[in-house]
Amino acid sequence: MSVDIEDKKAQLVHRREEEILAAAKRIFAQNGFRRTKIDQLAEELNVGKGTIYRYFKDKKSLFLAVFEQGMAHLSQTIKDNVAPITDPQIKVATAVRTYFEFFENDRQLIEILMQVRSEFKDDYRRVFLTLYSDYIVRIQENLRNGVKMGVFRELDVEKTAEAMSAALQGVLQGFYIREFGPEIETSNPEKLTNRTEAVTALLLEGLLKRNSK
Repeated sequence: MSVDIEDKKAQLVHRREEEILAAAKRIFAQNGFRRTKIDQLAEELNVGKGTIYRYFKDKKSLFLAVFEQGMAHLSQTIKDNVAPITDPQIKVATAVRTYFEFFENDRQLIEILMQVRSEFKDDYRRVFLTLYSDYIVRIQENLRNGVKMGVFRELDVEKTAEAMSAALQGVLQGFYIREFGPEIETSNPEKLTNRTEAVTALLLEGLLKRNSK
């Protein structure tokens, strides 16, 4: 088989997989893992169930693939937006804004994330910790640079990085509790990004070095 044919076949496989993941994301977010049936997904895509099972062995593997894809996209988006910045304060502010904007633009992923935490704690921990380890190291590096440059006060870098990450996750979880659910009015939803300024100010004012009088 020629290289061109192999490439086209690989592209077709990738495109079909992406289509399945996109449709699965919508249905899982709307119906929940337990109530979602592979038949629904097959009908949505206008394919047989066998097509879906050629890409994903069962409903759980498909559900977790949706979650992993979304979290990998989050990690890459933050890296792309934040890594080029050298100013420690702007780096923190950009990370906060990027995090909230990402989930504001992908509310389905918030629902998927919370479902995975509830249904499959071990898998959630596995995926989250893999991404978290890289993410937290980058926060720590920025904090160390800020302290070295005299922008941030002397602090426990490891514990502060954990606290900053936990603050973002806490805001996201609180937003989910208030804004998601069948009883919530969705015609004028609150924006997650409305919290950007308050969270950024809280984090930075706790980090900045105070000028001695």
